Amino acid sequence: MSDRNELGVVGAFLLGGIIGAAAGILLAPASGEETRGKIKDWAGDKWDESKENLEELKEQIEEKLAKKKKALTKKFSKIKDNITDAVLNNNGD
Repeated sequence: MSDRNELGVVGAFLLGGIIGAAAGILLAPASGEETRGKIKDWAGDKWDESKENLEELKEQIEEKLAKKKKALTKKFSKIKDNITDAVLNNNGD
């Protein structure tokens, strides 16, 4: 599965969880103050989870970028070597 599809699936799953949890809190019989407290606690927990998830995602992206950079640097070096060899070989003719 591509990285974009994985992010889409994860995003849809998280959104569904958020909607379901919010509906459960709002529809449960409780006082307004109690409900607001639950929402505040839940939102705080989700905020913390989101920050952790974003940090993990950032690390994964940085790792992938480092790998891609290394691969591109290697390819660029090969291309440069091929061009250098071609120029040197043509100058010797």
